Amino acid sequence: MATEIDGIRVLDGTTDILVAAPHGPFANNDYQNDIRTGLIVERIQGLLGCTAVINDRFLKPTLDIPKSRKHYLLDMFKTGNAKKVAGYLERIRQVADTGGKTIVVWVHGIADKVAITQGREHAEAGLFDKSPDQLHALVGYGQGGDPKTGDQRDNHTAARQTVERFRDELTGSGMTTLLTRENGGNFRGRDVKRLNQWFLQQGFGFDQVESIQLEIKEQDFRDSDTNATEGARIIAGALKAVVDRC
Repeated sequence: MATEIDGIRVLDGTTDILVAAPHGPFANNDYQNDIRTGLIVERIQGLLGCTAVINDRFLKPTLDIPKSRKHYLLDMFKTGNAKKVAGYLERIRQVADTGGKTIVVWVHGIADKVAITQGREHAEAGLFDKSPDQLHALVGYGQGGDPKTGDQRDNHTAARQTVERFRDELTGSGMTTLLTRENGGNFRGRDVKRLNQWFLQQGFGFDQVESIQLEIKEQDFRDSDTNATEGARIIAGALKAVVDRC
């Protein structure tokens, strides 16, 4: 069953997996932010029967466009903005409060040129042995410190063995994935003001929730409905493998 919270779709299902597309709106016959991430999440839900949350309405502001709840210009991965939509975080919490364990994956898009830069930087750090353009996805789970506060500690949102298994399953199925390097400037799921850290802040342990930020390049995975559907199949298979071993 599908319900709606102010333009955000919730596709009900099992609570062992929650997949979310916080930047998935399609408006004016075009994708506004992370292209086809909403479609990917919808397809994953269809394959696994899990719970999914898809932001179809709120646009992530770019450049100097002012943030506005009234005009649906809010970055819905920021916790402060998420709190402005009544029922949104409450519905997410309901999934985690069911008593079992939940694996949460926040599905994002990374620009192809940025993915290549990340591939190059990881290669230079000795963390990637392929051509930079062969990096398809990054996984963040709170690794490394927070440059904004100077805190040098990790703030992990999932167990290392969980994210390594997820990475390996994705890579083995054709989506070459790395755990973002600990000193990377972005894509680590480390920002305490964004939702990947929210479950920790709510007091959930890893026996209840493990939260993962997944960044997927556009080429070959989000540049067409067909490729997005195949990407969803890969992610769904990886998630099933992770959950089956938890």
